[in-house]
Amino acid sequence: MSPVFRPRARCCRKLVQAALVVAVAFVCAVLGRLTQPHGGLAILWPASALLAALLIRHPSLAHPPSWTGALCGLALENIVLEGLSWPAALGYGVTDLSGVLVAWTILSSGWSPSRLRSPRAIGQVLAACAAAAATHAAVALVLTPWLRPGAPWPTIALNWFLGQLLSYSAFLPPVMLLPRRLRTRGDRRRAWSSLPRRMASGTLLLPLVTLLLSLSLCFLLGGPGAATFPIPALMYCALAYRQATTAWITLLTALAVLLGIANGWLPLGEGQPLAGLHAWDMVSLRLGVLLLILSPLLVSGILAARSDLISSLNLALDHDALTRALSRQAFLRSADEHLGRTPAPPQGNALLMLDIDHFKQLNDRHGHAAGDKVLQAFARTIRTVVRPHDLFGRLGGEEFALFLPDTSEQDASDIAERLRFCVERLAVPRDDGQTLRISVSIGMAHDSRTPLAALPEFLAYADQAMYQAKRSGRNRVHAHGGLSAWTSDTTEDPAWHPPLNNAPKAP
Repeated sequence: MSPVFRPRARCCRKLVQAALVVAVAFVCAVLGRLTQPHGGLAILWPASALLAALLIRHPSLAHPPSWTGALCGLALENIVLEGLSWPAALGYGVTDLSGVLVAWTILSSGWSPSRLRSPRAIGQVLAACAAAAATHAAVALVLTPWLRPGAPWPTIALNWFLGQLLSYSAFLPPVMLLPRRLRTRGDRRRAWSSLPRRMASGTLLLPLVTLLLSLSLCFLLGGPGAATFPIPALMYCALAYRQATTAWITLLTALAVLLGIANGWLPLGEGQPLAGLHAWDMVSLRLGVLLLILSPLLVSGILAARSDLISSLNLALDHDALTRALSRQAFLRSADEHLGRTPAPPQGNALLMLDIDHFKQLNDRHGHAAGDKVLQAFARTIRTVVRPHDLFGRLGGEEFALFLPDTSEQDASDIAERLRFCVERLAVPRDDGQTLRISVSIGMAHDSRTPLAALPEFLAYADQAMYQAKRSGRNRVHAHGGLSAWTSDTTEDPAWHPPLNNAPKAP
């Protein structure tokens, strides 16, 4: 695009984004009216929370035209549905937008879904929600004498604070927990494949059935405590589902309760509709619904933190601390699982044994610190070549293994040769500014040559081939059971590089 047209294109893009924010603000404000009884205060006001979530998730929208569009959308709703004058509508819009600005300022910096995966992080988000609600209430306190002359401003300010706190706490966590990217096709396939098993075990449906039963009891019995009936079932959902799923289920449950109260489907008491509640009764109601929202959210945060801790411990147990390759036990376990799968993969499986040449002499001459650097650089190089589903493990010392599932014999040979080539070109820097050069001997075994071989035999075949590569002069690949060994010509054109695909061709 010509530099002359770039500013104009950016301006047009910002105007389109501002128009989108106007529409979002207007629709969110209209949705808030659904929880407002005739002549009363809305229990939930999602406009501010959803606008804050939109700007936090999409920082590119946070520019002056978008902020102006948000103010216009909020004011437009007050004019169209409430019949307010432009000054009063703008006053209410400024009140809502002040809380949005505070929430966006606190939470937009370095945001990611992982920020909610601990009780401390949830506490920080809830503190931001409280700060936004307090700012909203403070601005409302200043503008109330002008917007609603003669109104009991302390009670209105308190209800405004609790209403906004309830809205931010209900809407911000579910939206912030949405993943940045959609799941891959493989992840979706694994999720669908596990669905029948989870349904049969009851782990998928039983929490939802329990929640529906508690909601039915809530609507059938009613009364002042009905809003808290679903809390035990929501706790069950927090134990059974992921954190994001629990947050959305909690939001939908809170909306069902609030809509039921606002429309009279869930009576709070005999002959006491929502519009007739005293202001302090509204405070109590909002605190009860806030408890309903926060309880499962905090429990799910605790469970998410525990799950992350368990994952990190498993990672530490299953991976070598120096090279980050799989540990010997983890590699053998995973490779054995792949070999035991039925039906067998159509192309078969390959196993490579890799041993760094003359590593003991390198350690003796340059020290163990240099040897550690070599091991780390070697493992890093191997990981850049292999495919995501390949298994790469350290069996001990300078000896590594690579399991290639569903790989033909020729492709395994190509991968082995590319590994040898990349290691040969590797330059490991030393502390004195010089570099170390290494090479690797690789032995390869393929189960097309060793039918029905168990993992120990498979490892023995690859190990024998690796030692044959060393006896033949090192820095080469030797295949067990028929493929001839070869030695790469190290005087080839240095400008040549092997292809960067997952099944590279030998030079």
